[in-house]
Amino acid sequence: MSGQNDFLQYHKSIAKELQVTKNRVQNLIGTCHWPTVGKHKEAILRKVLKDHIAETFHVGTGFVCGPNATSHQIDILISSRDRPILFGDGELRFVTPDAATGIVEVKTRLPGNLYKFLRNLADDAEMIRTYGNPRCVAGLFVYELDNRNSLERILQITREVANGNERRVINWIAAGPDIFVRHWCRGEEVQSDVQGPVWHGYVLEDLAHAYFLSNIVWDTCPNLDLGIQYAWFPLKNGKEIHRKLYIGLNDTQPTRFGASE
Repeated sequence: MSGQNDFLQYHKSIAKELQVTKNRVQNLIGTCHWPTVGKHKEAILRKVLKDHIAETFHVGTGFVCGPNATSHQIDILISSRDRPILFGDGELRFVTPDAATGIVEVKTRLPGNLYKFLRNLADDAEMIRTYGNPRCVAGLFVYELDNRNSLERILQITREVANGNERRVINWIAAGPDIFVRHWCRGEEVQSDVQGPVWHGYVLEDLAHAYFLSNIVWDTCPNLDLGIQYAWFPLKNGKEIHRKLYIGLNDTQPTRFGASE
């Protein structure tokens, strides 16, 4: 008789592995070379992504070159292997917008000027979706959450930088090990209080990082069989029972689920 799977513990172990490896590198480097520490944290996440994402994609870093401007340097650039590249050297890629499948920024903590940082990410996403791949996904991965940033503030700023434009949507944010934000194109499909584009904010104990990775894997392969979701999203009864706040694309502020009941 075969053993029973425990996908929940498997995904928690992935999140723990990220934290342990991050701390190990930081212990070796110390506090004198923070830019180096930051680069290694990006590399750690790239390595884990490479281990899980479909082999039809290249996971590296680089720039997306549009017709009028080039993106900011992207910490993790997911590009399609069936598209040509302008320049490549190891993990570094320069690609045109049609080749960009996903863009991810990585931070130890949420930056002090969160609005400016997310605006830059939304700018890059808009350029790619306008001139190349309209399905390109965008996300922010944060290892640690400080007390200055609440789920409400993260949702508020994410909505502000989108400015009512779906091409400027940031798809997911993992803020520390527990806080996770996901954008839904059609809220009605997940019994949201908003019919249409909406972000949901969740508290997923020790699973925000793992769910961020799973969403990248799932959303970059839109034709996956729904029957295998159990392997990527292991929370019993789904993560929607863990949702706390929401904000629609054209709302002014986040609202707590059940507030109108």
